[in-house]
Amino acid sequence: MRDGEVIGADRALSGVDLSGADLSGAIFDGAGLAGCDLSGADLREAMLHGVRLDGAKLAGATLAKASFHDCAMSRADLSGADCTGWNVTGSGLRGASFANARLADANIVKCRLTRAIFAGASLARANVVQCRTDGIDLTGTDCEELALVEADLTTALLDGVRFLRTNFVKVVFAGRNLRGLVAPVCHFNECDMTGCDLSGADLTQGGLAKVKAAGAVFEGARMVRAVLLDAVLAKAVLRGADLANAILQGADLTEADATGAGLAQAVCVRMTAPRARFADCDMTYADLSHADLTDADLTGARLARANLHAVRDRGARIPDRRHALPPDQDRLEAEQWQQRFAGI
Repeated sequence: MRDGEVIGADRALSGVDLSGADLSGAIFDGAGLAGCDLSGADLREAMLHGVRLDGAKLAGATLAKASFHDCAMSRADLSGADCTGWNVTGSGLRGASFANARLADANIVKCRLTRAIFAGASLARANVVQCRTDGIDLTGTDCEELALVEADLTTALLDGVRFLRTNFVKVVFAGRNLRGLVAPVCHFNECDMTGCDLSGADLTQGGLAKVKAAGAVFEGARMVRAVLLDAVLAKAVLRGADLANAILQGADLTEADATGAGLAQAVCVRMTAPRARFADCDMTYADLSHADLTDADLTGARLARANLHAVRDRGARIPDRRHALPPDQDRLEAEQWQQRFAGI
């Protein structure tokens, strides 16, 4: 098979032994390769469209920069394959094995990855977008700088997975036990972490903007400089969590328990936290301007130089208020004028 040669549906190749074959640059359009032995084959820069590869053996094959579209690859064996820069769209990869494969810089878009196995594989800098991921196995996978968009990881296997600068967008983790998760400098934009247990997790410098984490447990978590802009943390447990320099602007902490948490220099502007517990928190230099602290408990909280400008604190217990910054009347008047002009 020559570089650029088109292999169509008229070629009967199902079950054929093509192990070690040089198929680089080949074009497969509608060909049937189900059950083929392509172990160690060279498919770099090949183009496959509408090809059936169900149960095919591609262990150790080279698929670098190859393009697969609308292919059927259920239960295909790609263990140890070199899939660097591989592009695959609209394909069925149910139960396929990528164990120990190299998928760095790969683009996997709108594919079915149900129960696919990526154990020990590298997905560094890969993009996995709008794929079915229920039951996916990411055990020991390197996910550094992976972008995972609109996926469901509620039943995924995540033991030993390496998350670093990983980007999760609209990913569902709801209800998972993620105790001790190590995910520094990762982004979880608009992800669903409702009811998750993230006790002791490392989310240092994490981006959790608009995350849904009502009832989640972050006890003892490291969340220094985390961005929780507009996050939903109602009834969440943040006991002993380190949120120093974190951004909680507009976050909802209604009835949350942040007893003993570190919130030094945290930005909590317009945070909603009625009936929340901040007892014994370190809120030194924290900015709580316009926060809703109705009936909140700040007993024992350290508020040295904290900004309590225009907070709503009816029924709140704030014994250390005297150590906070004094009211800024000029700022209050300026804001009132701004509101008047905004209504014109």
